[in-house]
Amino acid sequence: MGRIKLLLPEVASKIAAGEVVERPVSVVKELVENSLDAGATEIKVELVDGGKKLIRVQDNGSGLTQEDVALCFKRHATSKISTEADLERIATLGFRGEALASISAVSRVTLKTSDGSGERGYQVEREGEKLLRFIESAFPRGTMVEVRDLFFNLPARRKFLRSDRSELSLVVQFLTTMALAFPGVKFVLVSNNKETINCPAVSSVGERVYQLFGKKVLDNLMSLDYEEENYRISGLSSRPFSGRLDRQHQFFFVNRRPVKDRMLTAALTQAYLGILEKQKNPEGFIFLDIPFDQVDVNVHPAKAEVRFRDPQRVFRLILRAVDMAAREESLVKPILVGEEKPETEETRLEGKETGFLSQQTISQGASGPSSGEAKALLAPEGKPASFRPGVIAETASEREPAPIRVLGQYLNSYIIAVSEEAVFIIDQHNAHERILFEKFRQLEEKRAWTARQMLFPPVIDLTPKQQLVYREIQTELESLGFRLEPMGGLSFALKEYPDIFQEAEASAILLSLLEEEEEGKFQSRREKILATMACKAAVKAGKVLTVEEMDFLASELFATENPGLCPHGRPVVIRLDRSRIERTLGRQPE
Repeated sequence: MGRIKLLLPEVASKIAAGEVVERPVSVVKELVENSLDAGATEIKVELVDGGKKLIRVQDNGSGLTQEDVALCFKRHATSKISTEADLERIATLGFRGEALASISAVSRVTLKTSDGSGERGYQVEREGEKLLRFIESAFPRGTMVEVRDLFFNLPARRKFLRSDRSELSLVVQFLTTMALAFPGVKFVLVSNNKETINCPAVSSVGERVYQLFGKKVLDNLMSLDYEEENYRISGLSSRPFSGRLDRQHQFFFVNRRPVKDRMLTAALTQAYLGILEKQKNPEGFIFLDIPFDQVDVNVHPAKAEVRFRDPQRVFRLILRAVDMAAREESLVKPILVGEEKPETEETRLEGKETGFLSQQTISQGASGPSSGEAKALLAPEGKPASFRPGVIAETASEREPAPIRVLGQYLNSYIIAVSEEAVFIIDQHNAHERILFEKFRQLEEKRAWTARQMLFPPVIDLTPKQQLVYREIQTELESLGFRLEPMGGLSFALKEYPDIFQEAEASAILLSLLEEEEEGKFQSRREKILATMACKAAVKAGKVLTVEEMDFLASELFATENPGLCPHGRPVVIRLDRSRIERTLGRQPE
């Protein structure tokens, strides 16, 4: 007897309206969720042209009977709920019974399945709303759904799809999330006959993080395990003083369902107040297991959001889970030899308490940017390959007097300068980023990039998403001087890097280039890469500069094409006119 039944109208009417199939990842999401609900332990996803031409999802789940196959393409036909009361305690990923109906309406679909009870299974072929074939067919236990020519009958919607790589990237991101949610399931993704993800089943979330993100990420995480009555928080999150500048490694799962929830994000952020450096965000692979009737998943068309019956309790649970785990960790920041210098009483007083460079500091000289931060900007014109540390004073002394005069530094991040007509506040990082960007563009025009070989190539781990981006921009990276050599699995050896950077910073700059960003602010992908390189190589906020370095930054900035904005569109300088100052202070001449 079949398990799938049509929902009663009074039940179907209370289900939140299903979201139409928007793009290939929508199809993959629905089919993979069906596979997981069917108890699959192996799921393989195959794509052609980012899923526009072909999406094939095959699993080894429970399969379908003949009666199930006859109903599965009807709207609101499902085996996962049957009564209105079931909506109050949903335990499966899918429950609306709309996936196959929505998918088949906008594509050519072939379904093959068998529940393993007989020698044969069944095959269904549909084109849009038309049933083309329903026959018996030999097939092993499980289900395979093949979706071809997505939106073939809706050309207006098809033309709004992104590039093949962008659509593939969304699928990679989704499968990465599902692989974290279900570490005991094997996930494989093949794109255009090339394997992109292959995650064998493992026994823990930590092993899955190692598979997807590498050892370095896992080493910076601590285990969470806190239980209170029927609520449990488990998973992994950042060790004290670790963290990232972005929130890309924050994943939340409620009863194994991946969700996006501002309250959960806020709770994780608050839990790390006082144990993470400023501007750092915690990494988190957070699993919340609660009674099914304490969470409502029927509130969002894509089932990506949930509503908790007691959100404050969930908030407190996350705080307690992180607090308990952090107590087992060292709350003293480690000293990293060769990367940080100990703070002296002199630098503390001059740099942190006053925020300005004192006259004594200006006359004696202060510790400036690291060679890797400053050298690319400071070479004389005409010598792009000779960027080196310690040439600020040389070049500054050879220049024409700057049109503005530098007074000092505020908060070790902003340069205060004046002219006869105005006071200028310059963001040192954004200013350096603008200068470097234009220097890099000059190198680009002259094709003057040179590479240096690594004596001891560092090994870096690339996530599946980063590998996807690397393959896409490999030609550009190699022309700039970056060359990677595969070492197996996630590991790659950095063999060469652009000569304008320090060896120690080359790996970090390369990894930053592999992080996805919107390209709309730049004329080309090449320009985006140059802007990212400039951002990562620029002097950082909080760095004490000498007066010569500040003079050089100010004079170079106002010689650029656009001194007002950095390449990413952030403001660089604030101008306070003399007339505004005098008028505010009541000294405006009559």
